[in-house]
Amino acid sequence: MPLLKKFLLLLLFVIPQVPYAADWAYLQYLLGQADIQKLAQQREWHILLHYQPSRGGYVSEVDDPKFFNAFNGKTNPQAELEATLKALFAAPTTQQHPQCAFIARYYWLKQQLNFDPVRLPPQSCPDFEQWFAQLQPAGLSLIFPAAYLNNPSSMFGHTLLRIDQANQNEQTRLLAYALNYAAATEEENGLVFAFKGTMGGYPGVFSILPYYKKVKEYSDLEHRDVWEYQLNFSQAEVYRLLRHVWELDDIYFEYYFFDENCAYHLLSLLEVARPTLHLRDKLPPWVIPADTVRAVIAVPGILKKAIFRPASTTHLHHRLHQFSPKQQDLVYKLATREIEHTDLSALDLTTRTKVLEVAYDYLYYQYKGKQANKMGAQHLRKLLIARSHLPSNIAFSALPVPLPPEQGHTSFRLTMGLGYDGEEHYQSLQLRPAYHDLLDPEASYTPGAQINFLDLSLRHQNLKLKLEGLKLIDIMSLTPRDRFFQPLSWKINTGWLRRQLNKGKRSLVYRTNGGVGFSYKWLDNVLGYSFLESSLDIGGKLQHDYALGVGGRLGLFVDVGSRWRGHIYTMVQRFSLGHTQTVREMGIEQRFTLSQNSSLRLQWGYHYFNHNQATSQVELSWQWYLW
Repeated sequence: MPLLKKFLLLLLFVIPQVPYAADWAYLQYLLGQADIQKLAQQREWHILLHYQPSRGGYVSEVDDPKFFNAFNGKTNPQAELEATLKALFAAPTTQQHPQCAFIARYYWLKQQLNFDPVRLPPQSCPDFEQWFAQLQPAGLSLIFPAAYLNNPSSMFGHTLLRIDQANQNEQTRLLAYALNYAAATEEENGLVFAFKGTMGGYPGVFSILPYYKKVKEYSDLEHRDVWEYQLNFSQAEVYRLLRHVWELDDIYFEYYFFDENCAYHLLSLLEVARPTLHLRDKLPPWVIPADTVRAVIAVPGILKKAIFRPASTTHLHHRLHQFSPKQQDLVYKLATREIEHTDLSALDLTTRTKVLEVAYDYLYYQYKGKQANKMGAQHLRKLLIARSHLPSNIAFSALPVPLPPEQGHTSFRLTMGLGYDGEEHYQSLQLRPAYHDLLDPEASYTPGAQINFLDLSLRHQNLKLKLEGLKLIDIMSLTPRDRFFQPLSWKINTGWLRRQLNKGKRSLVYRTNGGVGFSYKWLDNVLGYSFLESSLDIGGKLQHDYALGVGGRLGLFVDVGSRWRGHIYTMVQRFSLGHTQTVREMGIEQRFTLSQNSSLRLQWGYHYFNHNQATSQVELSWQWYLW
């Protein structure tokens, strides 16, 4: 009997080790097969690990060590593949098994190496299965909210993916989930965010949240129109993407504002879903969300349908413009409690219903923006009750659908010009990587929004090539005011430019300029603006090496048809600290659109720089939007 007990005790220690001894042999076999097939060199493996070529080798864009199984997995695809295969043989555990934590890699290796389920038993992944079932994935949509100047991370627009469900319609799509990539920060200072975001100072992470929350954020809080692009991906491709997203849970990248941003990493997910796509290969060193939309839509057969989702304020503006001035007056007075809904009895039923409905919409807009007090909330309820007693089938005219983002001009602009400065002729060259100025063709861009980034200007004159200017950033927001909406217009720019100090003397200075003001629109094609602004110049040729001044600017944009836009402006600034000087300018600029990605500009300007001393300049330039 003691001998039998010893034998049974021996079995308890030996039997559990037999499968793992056999697994070790099978692991060596799989490693050999992976080496024969050169799996570590295949594009699919590099996409799953986010490898990019670097100095003759590879480096992963993922910066979180938890993402890798090998200690040198960030820079060694072969070592990471071998370590991943070894991890898949780990003993069952109550924690998440490596087959689950790295489920996209597991599925791909299983497909390539045809795993024997007896020698490498598949592990159950209840957490993943529950998460996957909650998403109910059946398709993908690329979501593009328009540019939002008040948020540095969204100045150029934004992109995210929506995980569409089966049998989804126009209403239920709000209940789907959205996949978003963003910097993980609560920083509210825009300048700090822009600086740290440019330098990779924030971790970037993926997150999944209900789509209706993002729609509420974009449409109701930030007043941004949204484009939804339903993409043609198979179920297997969608599943592959989501398995990879599961691997990225709680994994960080270094977030870079101009390249490794939301748009860039969403393209990498689409390449995971369909490795034959080479979307990121077509991008310049900087990544603009609108340009990535163009890159995706350009793939033959990938677009199923494009849907425009206007912001609540876009709807409200459209409805207000359908009223006469007298009817708009009634809307305003009804919303501000100057009159009651019972005072509308003289109107016909249709007009009364529309006035009441738009008054409610306007008051609700104010309430969401916290511009309405408690009494406003009570009045809002009163208007809603009054509206419910009127016919529900009263319809406004359909909202016109604007040109989609991919049909606007591209971001990188090359400009070549010929000019005369009152004394000599010159040739000019301008390179602007991004994004859009107020004279560029406005189709598909946010009206009144200007963002220029790294705008470089060179001038060739008298056999010399000189730097004319380099604007690091140049932002202007001209949002028209009216009785209902009263936003401030604002501008800020910083960079180097040549400043006229004396006759024939132009010196390079570094200028930071900012201003605030108002803008108004007339007849749908005329936009006027006024600014109170200040400038700080720094340069060795200035008295005391600096100049600080304040002044004002007036201007008018006029559209003649869809191809021709003119701009008339005048400004004055008095520099009273440091280098004292009064500067006055006036000018006319015109742009004529030749095609989606080319245009002509004609500019004339007159510049007073020292009492009665002045210079003039005229220039004709050709502009190409390259990518």
